[in-house]
Amino acid sequence: MRNLFLFATFLILSYSVIYSQEEDSTLVVAEDQEAELVYNNGIDNFNSKNYKAALSNFDEAIQLKPDFAKAFFNRGSVKMELQQYDGAISDFNKATELDETIINAYYSRGRAKHLNKDNQGALADYAIAIEKGLKESKVYYYSGLIKFQAEDYKGAIEDYTQAIMLDSKYAYAYNDRGSAKRQIEDYVGAIADYEQAIRLDPKMEFTYNNLGSVKRKKEDYDGAISSYTQAIKIKSDYYSAYNNRGSVKCDKKDYKGAIEDFKKAISIKDDYVFAYNNLGTAKMKLKDYKGAITNFDKAIQIDPKYGYAYLNRGIAKEEMRNFDGACKDWQEAEKLGVKIATTYLQECNH
Repeated sequence: MRNLFLFATFLILSYSVIYSQEEDSTLVVAEDQEAELVYNNGIDNFNSKNYKAALSNFDEAIQLKPDFAKAFFNRGSVKMELQQYDGAISDFNKATELDETIINAYYSRGRAKHLNKDNQGALADYAIAIEKGLKESKVYYYSGLIKFQAEDYKGAIEDYTQAIMLDSKYAYAYNDRGSAKRQIEDYVGAIADYEQAIRLDPKMEFTYNNLGSVKRKKEDYDGAISSYTQAIKIKSDYYSAYNNRGSVKCDKKDYKGAIEDFKKAISIKDDYVFAYNNLGTAKMKLKDYKGAITNFDKAIQIDPKYGYAYLNRGIAKEEMRNFDGACKDWQEAEKLGVKIATTYLQECNH
């Protein structure tokens, strides 16, 4: 029987950018001088990251002046920092109700909805912000991020491109556009974007990791190893980069080197199911079937629904002439959706 050895590779994407307050230093001329004074204290506390004091200040300003739109906006911004997303959305709603010209409130409400897992609501708010004239790269970036998560890769690429047109030094946008291009198999475009992201920010270890994954797709194994190694130099505990580099070493038939990388990944993250599975497959290549089964056992212990560990454990058992055990593992793999297991199960009927 032909053997199938599967090596899992992670694609690390950059989804997080620190939210920044856009109007936190703007002072308003309020009719009520006391409300204005308290509001300004809130701005100072916000800038000092004393969020609880800022929240109290904005609460008081709104009590003194109930139609104080910018106080609602900034209170919503404080709640964003405190991860009180429902409250933030409520405040941004009030700010836009009182003053439609605070267009950052639409963007900020979109961010709050996005972080609150209301992606469609977030997209709608980003669109409103853009329609009202907020031509800032961050709006398009986050819109692209949602589309990427929804597997609308072409739409994501369009948004990331708009972000880059507004900010040619937006390294995250280049990285994520590269990842979207990778998903539609535009590997040349993906490599160009990752390389530009690295030029803009050479310390983004995840971009080197992504670049390595694309190079592996193009069978540039030496280039992939070089990229993963650079990622590890920047972040020494980058366990997925060790795992990915190990997978490429398997492609190059450097199984001993691969085993070292998989073990290093596991030493950093001891519940890393993919590394256990990959370590087992590398050991099988060296005919250490008993050791491989131990690793597959561990992968299954960590994630009992990881079908490929059952598939590969079945292969190892077959090599040890444990045909009943092999067939049981392949049956379980098939139940868990591993299609290739059906091919192996045909052997069990003979």
